[in-house]
This record gives sequence, C-alpha cells and structure tokens, in this order.
Amino acid sequence: MRNFKIAIFAIIVFFFRVQAQPIQIKVQPTAFAKQLTMPWRNCIAVGRANNLLRADILDHLAYAQKEIGYKYCRFHAIFDDEMNVVQRNPQTKVLIFNWHQVDKVYDALLKLGIRPFVELNPMPAVMASGTQTMFHYNMNVTPPSSYDEWQLLVETFTKHMVERYGLEEVRNWYFEVWNEPNLGGFWSGTQQEYWNLYTASAKAVKSVDAKLRIGGPASSKANWVKEIITYTTKNKIPLDFISTHLYPQDEQVQYPDRKGSPYKIGDFFSATVKEVTEWVKNSERPDLEIHWTEWNTQTAAAADKITWGDNIYVDNLFAASFIARNCVELDTACKTFAYWVISDIFDEGGIPQSPFSSTYGLLNIHGIPKASFNAFRFLKNMTGDILQTSTTKSLPNGKGLLVTKDQQTIKILLWNQAFPEEKTATDFIGTIELPTNIDTLLNVVKATIGIGAGSPWESWQVMGSPLNPSPAQMQLLQQHAVPAYSFSKIPAKKGLANISFNLLPGGVQYFEISLPRPSVNTRFVNPEAFKLWDKLMGEKSN
Repeated sequence: MRNFKIAIFAIIVFFFRVQAQPIQIKVQPTAFAKQLTMPWRNCIAVGRANNLLRADILDHLAYAQKEIGYKYCRFHAIFDDEMNVVQRNPQTKVLIFNWHQVDKVYDALLKLGIRPFVELNPMPAVMASGTQTMFHYNMNVTPPSSYDEWQLLVETFTKHMVERYGLEEVRNWYFEVWNEPNLGGFWSGTQQEYWNLYTASAKAVKSVDAKLRIGGPASSKANWVKEIITYTTKNKIPLDFISTHLYPQDEQVQYPDRKGSPYKIGDFFSATVKEVTEWVKNSERPDLEIHWTEWNTQTAAAADKITWGDNIYVDNLFAASFIARNCVELDTACKTFAYWVISDIFDEGGIPQSPFSSTYGLLNIHGIPKASFNAFRFLKNMTGDILQTSTTKSLPNGKGLLVTKDQQTIKILLWNQAFPEEKTATDFIGTIELPTNIDTLLNVVKATIGIGAGSPWESWQVMGSPLNPSPAQMQLLQQHAVPAYSFSKIPAKKGLANISFNLLPGGVQYFEISLPRPSVNTRFVNPEAFKLWDKLMGEKSN
C-alpha cells in the first residue's frame, strides 16, 4: 500500500503518463577512444564562507568527497563582516586586516583535499559606499567608497594566502570577482563601476604574482560575457577565465511563458551553455577557460511559477534526470560545471528546519542524499571509452543514454527527463543490443533512481511532511535515499547480448555488464591445516 501511494503521488506531482512505444538501441565500439571529462566534478558550492565554520557542513563535504570527489569549492562572502576581515582604526582611519576566520575556512577545505574557487566579495561595511544588503545574513552589495582601498584589501588578502599556503599552491586557485553584478540585488552599482571593481581586483592579484588567475564576470544568465572580453582586451586588463551562471527557469525569466523562445521545451539550458562556448571561441580571447560557477535544477512551468526559494525541482525526482542528461550533453562545453550547492545547510533565507524545504542542496540538513546526489553518483561510474549508439528512430526529447566500456566492463546510463511545461510524459522502454567478444552468461547489476528508491522527497511527502520525523521515519527516509539495486544474468550468443529497460518519467538507470568472475574461497592459505584445526577444536573436553 505504501509503494502504491508513493507511485500515485509521483504521478500527481509530475504529469499524466501515456503509453510508450519500445525503442531498439544498438551499441557499436567507437573508432576513436574518448572519455567523459566530467566538468561537474571540478567544483562544488557552499552557500557562504561562514557556513564552513560549522561541523555539519564539513561532514557533508567530507561525505561528498568520499562518494564523488571534487577539486574546488566556491562560496559567497569571504569578506563578509561576520568573518571579521577588516576594521578601521577610529583615530588614524587606517584599515586593519584580520585573517583568522578566513584561515579556518581554507584550512578546513584543503584538509578535505578541496581547493578554493575564491569569490571576492562582499563589501565590508567600513569600506562600503552604501548600506544595501542581500540575504538573511545581510551581505553588503554596494561599490567601495574607495577603489584604492578595495585593491589594498584584495592585494593584502592574496599576499596572506600565498604566505600561508605557498605560491605553487595558490597558483592552482581561481580568483573570481564578485557575484552576479548584472543583478541589482547583488550589485547596486553600474556596469562601469563593476569594471572598476574588476580592474582593481585584477591589479591586486597580479601584483602578488603574474601567474595567479583572475576572472569574471560571475554573471547571472550568461550576461556580460562578451562585454568583459571586449572591455579587458581593449583596456589591456588581465582576464584568465570566464565565469557565469545559469538555471533552467531562466528561460521563463527571459521568455515569459516561453513566448518568443527559440528553444524546444527542455533545450534552453544546454543550448545556452553551448552558445557561450561559441561566443568565447569566436571572441578576441578564444583561449579563455569557461567556468559555470552556479547552476542547479530549479525549473518553472510558467512565468508565474518562478521561485528561487520554494522550488520543489531541487528536491524531487525531476532533478536526477535533468542532471544526467545535461551533464552528459555538456561534458565538453566548459572547464567547470559547479552545482549550487552541496548541502541544505544554507542560510540565504536562514538555515532550513525541516528535512526537505526546496533548498538547493544535494544533501538535506541530515545529510540524506537526494535524487540529485544519486544522479552524480551514477555519472561518476561512467568511466571508460564512450561507445557509439544507434536507433531505428530518433529518441524522444528528454530521453537518452550513454554507454562506456572500461576494460571488459560495459556501463550504461539512461535518463527519462519529464518537463513541467508538459502535461503528459511517457516511460522510456526498450532493448539495448551490446557487442560481446565471448559467448557466456554475463553478470548484470542494475540500479535505478526512482520514487522511494534514490529519491526520498516523495516519501517524506507521503508521510505528511513531518517537521521532526520519528526515528523510524528517519530510517525509512535514509533507506528510500538508496537507489534500487538488482542482479541478473543474461546470455551472450554469437557476439551479442540484449539488455531490456523500462524507465519511468524523471528516473535514471545504471547498468553494469561484466564477465563472470572466479568463484573460490580464498580465506584459507592451507586448507589441510585448517581441517586439522577444525577437528581438534571439535573434540570434547578432557
């Protein structure tokens, strides 16, 4: 009964399902060896620097490092007043810098094997030209009262990083100027004032060492990318990389109710990322790395459904298929594809209290993986050379697969993305024909992310969304956060084997097909000696 309720609820949440036609897919070895680059593993995000002083979020990062493994971590507000970075001497008016809290943050990251993707912001109150703030923690978003003082702050900060961690280490970091300055909520100044801020920051960082990397504009919706390249080239200002942000519901921002949108439903996100790749390639600086330093699965079916703080599509099953599809499609489009954020320990509106709250994390406040986290787990498994696939007819929009071969093991990832803009959706059903070089029974492990198996949000909804789940309810949520695994054997005959699949809307499936492995008991080095020991231990007492 419980599973039936969950299934019914899932249909109500997403769509009405209609009957699907089976699809035949064939796999052939590729002529050229090519592997996934996985730019999504290059960086993960945390809300702000002060969060990294908390034990729980460090535990969540440690878990993510163990399960997935990231190279960098990005977050807001390293210069926030709560970090106690800068004060002004009341008599002399000279700025006084203190790096104690900053050091604790970076020490903790580096201990986990994660390097900082440094975001230079916000404006310390004693240096600010105004009082406009953003978020629950009131970070100041105004330009500096003195760009010389801002340059001094960034230069002193950079020197301290080099002094503490060594020049060779810090040369591996990225320094990104501000966050989303094209939005009035994050930057109260003009575009020219941002160029002034960027210029001062670039001079400061490069004054410490010319090989340190500086970039931007860290913009929302892929804006100001062309402009920053043109501005820095014309004015001979250092620019080592491009950074920008995108969310799927940005389509509803730019094309309300999709009126005038040039994209098919579900294509806006990937098409925009690819467009930026082409912009940079054809710009004055085709050499620039591209870093998408924020994105997640926030989606809106219509313009009046846009929400940045109560968006269920970061918590529910939808996230899994969106992530699988786009991380595969955009694998070669950028250097970094940083998901925003790792954990629901996130306080732009205050730390969430309930197990699920439409907060952006891949893990909830208890560290329970969401469907989104499990999708990344599956993606991490897709090592090896990419194999070619063909179908008798084109795959429907949102449905897709990736096949790789790692030595003698074939791996398959399938996704079935559902679109909130559409009222109906179909299952993804079919067979996959695989080439094999031996006729035998093959071992098959299948893992599926679905409702109540790898996606615990729907289970929490069926419980009645309890604010404080009982211990038993919490155990159930933890169990429902685990994908459904099964084992089977399939015959390989005449160099071919067939895998059948049936994937519900929103779901993701992973197959691992391998040759049988030897079955022996390797515990005993000397079986005869153990037989004697067994006999002696079995004697009655004298």
